[in-house]
Amino acid sequence: MAMEANYSLFSPFFFITLFLGFFITILIMRSRSRVHKQRAQVLLAPLPPGPPRLPLIGNIHQFVGGYPHRILLQLARTHGPLICLRLGQVYQVVASSVEAVEEIIKRHDLKFADRPRDLTFTKILLYDSDGVGFVPYGGIWKQRRKIYAMEMLNSRRVKSYAAVRVDAVRKLTAEIARKAFAQTPVLNLSQMVMSTINAIVSRVAFGDKCKQQAEFLDLVQEAMSYLSNFSVADMYPSLKFLDTLTGLKSKLEGVHGKLDKVFDEIIAQRQVALAAEAACQAAEEDLIIDVLLKLKDEENREFPITSNCVKAFIMEIFLGGTETSSTVIEWAMSELIKNPKAMEKVQKEMREAMQGKTKLEESDIPKFRYLNLVIKETLRLHPPAPLLAPRVCLETCEVMGYRVPAGARVLINAFALGRDEQYWGSDAESFKPERFEGSSMDFKGFNFEFIPFGTGRRICPGMTFGLTSAEVALAHLLFHFDWKLPQSMKIEDLDMMENSGLAAPRRSPLLVLAKPIIPLTE
Repeated sequence: MAMEANYSLFSPFFFITLFLGFFITILIMRSRSRVHKQRAQVLLAPLPPGPPRLPLIGNIHQFVGGYPHRILLQLARTHGPLICLRLGQVYQVVASSVEAVEEIIKRHDLKFADRPRDLTFTKILLYDSDGVGFVPYGGIWKQRRKIYAMEMLNSRRVKSYAAVRVDAVRKLTAEIARKAFAQTPVLNLSQMVMSTINAIVSRVAFGDKCKQQAEFLDLVQEAMSYLSNFSVADMYPSLKFLDTLTGLKSKLEGVHGKLDKVFDEIIAQRQVALAAEAACQAAEEDLIIDVLLKLKDEENREFPITSNCVKAFIMEIFLGGTETSSTVIEWAMSELIKNPKAMEKVQKEMREAMQGKTKLEESDIPKFRYLNLVIKETLRLHPPAPLLAPRVCLETCEVMGYRVPAGARVLINAFALGRDEQYWGSDAESFKPERFEGSSMDFKGFNFEFIPFGTGRRICPGMTFGLTSAEVALAHLLFHFDWKLPQSMKIEDLDMMENSGLAAPRRSPLLVLAKPIIPLTE
């Protein structure tokens, strides 16, 4: 036995094992040393450059009276494509170049996959971020993102809402035609388009028999009006009580309480309707709220869908899908009126493609090649969310040679990317749909210079739904009518500045005259 033990101790296998163990140990030690060295280098790296700060408030004063996306564009041109601001107690890092976005989205994807968890608006209006837009990255987010992709807004379901979209848009065109012959033919197109998009979203969310629709939409509009307000607590997390003193928190909680009551009424009504449909085996079209209520009743989910989750999903669809879609339409119409040759070109293409047909269907839209270019160019110059939803840095890391500290909020300036001459040429500020002709560039998140709907894991899940509504409305407006400004206005007088807010709509409403060209038919 001793000889066997002695033989085993000094066998070739023993020496091979010993060598491999030693080799692996050396590799692990070198790897740890490299990691520690990299971490030390990251800690030693400077913060991204930025403008000088004032005591206590940091850089907050630089945003007073201006538009954040434009201010950040100018700061990027002065200080570089990755800048760091101090807003109260919070570091704010802003990326404004393809290189900066690429490092954030590709190189450090998981470190920037989370959202800030303590923003005043999302905590109150989005039920403590219980939907998908601001829920923390992880298992819950993956499940809810899948609900968007597979259940709520998949391509099949978006197509199934074609009749709803066309019905709402035809009502809009009929109203425009009626007003065109009235004594006061000047139209507030911004207001009319917003009402139409609200009608589409409300119909697919709740159905056309929802008694609380008008009240709900009024409350959503009130909620959206607070989105551009300054929240002290967001900039000074340790002083959250100040939002109570300013009155903002009480206003948000007030509208939230009213919304919650309306939600409960709508949910109760839909549950009764679903039970009745099940009893008589007569299923109607699946409304978004019905889809969510059915998922809520499933008991085998790792992360259950609660009533608050249902409400948060619906709020996200309204807050993210109404103003953004209507903004795309009003900016496209504004740019076309400002550029009559482009207007003439897109209308000529559409009317020739229809070959005498007077009833425009959603299936006709793929024929309109130049219309697609117009929409792309509109999204480049006027992204529906000029500053993409904020991310948060989970772990201190290095981006473009600079240190981004853990906890810093990170913004991507889609507005700046879309107007950068480095990517778009010396005419980057000009409306020129032809720049996309023959180009494979698209807005689906793969071309970082053109990301109006975001990119990476957190790209907007409702992109197809919102854009389809905008396409249908815009196609009908351009097909049936010729457009011009009121007689007292010249093209150069048209205000092309945007307002602050989630979707940066026009600063002033788009007032126009419509001339019916293609008759409306049933």
